[in-house]
Amino acid sequence: MSGDALCVGVCMIDWDSGVCMGCGRTADEINGVPVPPPTDEAAPAAPLPPNVAAEVGEGSD
Repeated sequence: MSGDALCVGVCMIDWDSGVCMGCGRTADEINGVPVPPPTDEAAPAAPLPPNVAAEVGEGSD
């Protein structure tokens, strides 16, 4: 979120959902805590370490 552009001046956190009833952001979003970007499902997975691959296999065919 860019700064306080979404702030409407009504800061009331619904502690059950963790969302501000004014702007709809979480407390972490309001305070600027970095949120990791969503993962891309199409991105290839990292290869398994050799010892793990030997134990469980490389994956399905």
